[in-house]
Amino acid sequence: MIFRNIFFSALFVGVISGLVYSVFQQAQLVPIIYAAEKFEIQETTTKHSHEGSQANHHYDAAVWTPNDGNERLVWTIVANVLTAISFALVMLSLMAVHNLKSHKPKVDALQGIGWGAVGVLTIFVAPALVGLHPEVPGTIAVALENRQAWWLFAVITTIVGVAVLYYAPLKIKGLGVIIAILPQLAALPMAKSLVFENTNPIAVASLNELSHQFFSLTAIGTTLFFIILGIASGYAMKKFIKIESALG
Repeated sequence: MIFRNIFFSALFVGVISGLVYSVFQQAQLVPIIYAAEKFEIQETTTKHSHEGSQANHHYDAAVWTPNDGNERLVWTIVANVLTAISFALVMLSLMAVHNLKSHKPKVDALQGIGWGAVGVLTIFVAPALVGLHPEVPGTIAVALENRQAWWLFAVITTIVGVAVLYYAPLKIKGLGVIIAILPQLAALPMAKSLVFENTNPIAVASLNELSHQFFSLTAIGTTLFFIILGIASGYAMKKFIKIESALG
């Protein structure tokens, strides 16, 4: 019963959070992405014929991407909602453990604001402080696997540090602060300026401006997303997932 309620609550929370974020994204972030894409260097797509094929089949080497317009919009919204449902499952599960094991106040919509704030700190702020900023198209960045490793390290250490700081006895709360700032202490030196594939001075100036706008608006959008996610999860936790009565 508890697991079923968590699952359906996650669907409810995820759809709401994902759709709200999608509206913000389409209104504020997508225009910046489209503007940056205009400065991308176009590469001629090479088509390779498959040797030994009985027919003259040709294969596009490019990875599939949705077409601009309604197709891109629909798949973006689907991705946002699925991502939101995944985050909701994690948050609701952690809230359930909190309500079951902790002597802290039980989670409700108001408490959910704090949980959402921790989500912003963990998923966006901590990685951004080590130089993992959201990037506009055409930005030259560190290899993807390196960025993923740094992002994962920043997220894990931050959430563990916050948990220790909140739940641990007073005498070891300081350990939580140390754990949370580990990524910042170990961070590699950040590049002094962004580097883009298009080196035209006019393009570079425009992309720099777009990058700063994109970072600021992504920070606002991420905060909006997680605060709504936290409030809705807290509401669902109190309304639909009553751990004490289910186990009582």
